[in-house]
Amino acid sequence: MSDQASAGPYSQLSEYDRPLNFGADGQMSPMDTLLWRGDSDRHHRGTLSMLEIYDCVPDWDRLVAAHEWGSRMLPRLRQRVVDSPLGTGIPSWVVDPEFDLHYHVRRLRLAGDGSIRELLTTCEQLAMTALDPERSPWEVYLIDGLPDGRGAYLLKAHQALTGAMSSISILAQLHSRQREPLPGKPQPPAPTPSTTGAVDILVRQLSHEVQRAPHRIDLAIRGAMALADPRKALSQVLRFGRSVPRVAGLISPPGSPLLAERSLSWRFAAVEVPFAAIEAASAEIRASVDEVYLGGLVSGLRLYHQRLGQPVEAIPVAVPIVVRDPDNPNETRVSIGRLAGPTGIDDPFERVLTVREQIRAARNEPAVNAFHDVGPMLAWLPGQVVGQFSGATTRNDLQASNVGGIEWESYVAGAKVERMFAFGPLPGCAIMATMVTYNGTSCIGINYDAAAVTDPELFAESVVDGFNEVLALSDTVGRMTRFT
Repeated sequence: MSDQASAGPYSQLSEYDRPLNFGADGQMSPMDTLLWRGDSDRHHRGTLSMLEIYDCVPDWDRLVAAHEWGSRMLPRLRQRVVDSPLGTGIPSWVVDPEFDLHYHVRRLRLAGDGSIRELLTTCEQLAMTALDPERSPWEVYLIDGLPDGRGAYLLKAHQALTGAMSSISILAQLHSRQREPLPGKPQPPAPTPSTTGAVDILVRQLSHEVQRAPHRIDLAIRGAMALADPRKALSQVLRFGRSVPRVAGLISPPGSPLLAERSLSWRFAAVEVPFAAIEAASAEIRASVDEVYLGGLVSGLRLYHQRLGQPVEAIPVAVPIVVRDPDNPNETRVSIGRLAGPTGIDDPFERVLTVREQIRAARNEPAVNAFHDVGPMLAWLPGQVVGQFSGATTRNDLQASNVGGIEWESYVAGAKVERMFAFGPLPGCAIMATMVTYNGTSCIGINYDAAAVTDPELFAESVVDGFNEVLALSDTVGRMTRFT
């Protein structure tokens, strides 16, 4: 952790080392509620995983102590979800009076050859096991048995746990800038356990709905005022109405026949590329890093289909996009952009530019904030209904995201972090790809449905080759490789 000195109680600490006030209100957001309720359908479980590779096995006692400290720095890690007796409305996070760190922090040893493939297989099995909804929804595993004395660490958590925070920001709490212990860290007290019950949550939900009444009245007034110009109002309504199916993914290219099947089985793949190579390609073709990243993935899927003799012109793709909050222009929201991944375009340059234009169009959709607006109402639907709704809007061939990483060399309980991979859930999609850039290396974790991707070796080779097609648009030497 930071060694810089200045005045103040946390002067020697970086932004990751300070007590976090995240989730202080205790109420789950509407969007997180939909993610949480989606677990009622086993095919849409919202479990995400973070895998780190270390140069040695961390000290166990220090690792346990770090998690105990982290659970005081971020009280959300000691909270569990409490819902209303009806199982509808927005649940709350409450400090679990029976929180037991011994349950959440575990260790295991690989039983076979200790290869990266064996490690990924073990992580797949852990990720597919449901989290206990009666406890704080996270588990961590220290894994040894890798060659050359290296170690690994797996964080498994529900994506509703992180809320608006990046899972990287939470994980970074446990990282240091040095191998040796850092004295003088802040020592906040453990949060006070709560006895809040389901009936209390129902009362809180009803109170929240009453508080939202003025906002809804304001929306109604603004809607009525818009009728002063009926032609303009009608035009806006029609544009919004045409936009909703696109944002919801109801108007998308047909899914690939190769990727059509779905199951409960997850499989992990890990690839890496120097971030400088992505930046160079981005500068060369005047596209953003996100656009180059997505263009590389689409290129990989294009090759996969060609090599299996079933090329397709386009595939349905979903990506997170950042948009302005219409009520608070200084704040941003994360929404979903729908694209037709251009797998039928031969030229990689044109392929990336097509992705770029589609992302920009998605960002300007009139209904881009629709899910945020209707989220509080959808939260009152039963879990099974929410699961079916989610399934109808998330059945894409590819979902991809680029999350912020840690820019500096870091350590955990005496072990140096070498790589950091994220594996998102599969909420109905065939493939979920997540890029995390750690200390100059972009680590891409790919979670794919075993029923959708039936030739894993060819798939991994195609992703590497397709991504390198895009990187070759610049003169940078760096290329993507499989992590081994």
